[in-house]
Amino acid sequence: MSPASRGMLLTGMILLYLFLGIMAGYVGVRMWRTIKGSSEGWRSLSWSIACFFPGIVFVILTFLNFLLWGSKSTGAIPISLYFILFSLWFCISVPLTLLGGLFGTRSDPISYPVRTNQIPREIPARKYPSWLLVLGSGTLPFGTLFIELFFILSSIWLGRFYYVFGFLLIVLSLLVIVCAEVSVVLTYMHLCVEDWMWWWKAFFASGSVALYVFLYSINYLVFDLKSLSGPVSATLYLGYSLIMSIAIMLSTGTIGFLSSFYFVHYLFSSVKID
Repeated sequence: MSPASRGMLLTGMILLYLFLGIMAGYVGVRMWRTIKGSSEGWRSLSWSIACFFPGIVFVILTFLNFLLWGSKSTGAIPISLYFILFSLWFCISVPLTLLGGLFGTRSDPISYPVRTNQIPREIPARKYPSWLLVLGSGTLPFGTLFIELFFILSSIWLGRFYYVFGFLLIVLSLLVIVCAEVSVVLTYMHLCVEDWMWWWKAFFASGSVALYVFLYSINYLVFDLKSLSGPVSATLYLGYSLIMSIAIMLSTGTIGFLSSFYFVHYLFSSVKID
């Protein structure tokens, strides 16, 4: 994005993702132990953490690469780069994730502040579906970044220079705060109506911003990116936009879930039971 170092953003994101695998494995396995009560199955969980998002990315990239090879384009990813990415994935990311999972098994699980009932409580019927509230929650995080998203897409696809990295950091900080607040408020609303199944709702409440990002990418393709010619270029654009949207969904959803988890933990730890 920066004219002084073109391509360094993608390189930095790949390296950051590789070396943060140890944190992902640790947090995932520790949450697994907290929810399940034991560390059984932590290896398969660590493999799932290490392979879920990269697997989706490689499937999409392979499909796009076949399109480029079929159209005899010079922009296709070479086979040598594929082997390099696979080597980074299985030689660095996967071992670090398994190592982080091992550390997670040796750490103490998060203790519950109160004793939970073994018999699940029946959830009362609601007048409106919960998914409608979840989808509507994504509009608030999207409102914090949609203006900056235009300049980011213009820098990536139109080659325009991007300088305001300080403002981008502010927008990113606001996005994290708004995602956490939206998920916490939605979780509290569900607990008030005795809906104790809040975890996936908390995840998708903030993660639904990715849907609006993808819809905005389609809007940008139709109205602003008129230089693309042919269905192959449009498919390539939509494929990369889909990868970006999935990454945003996983990151913002994680923020929402962890914020709601610690909010529920704090809420019930404040309850005094006689």
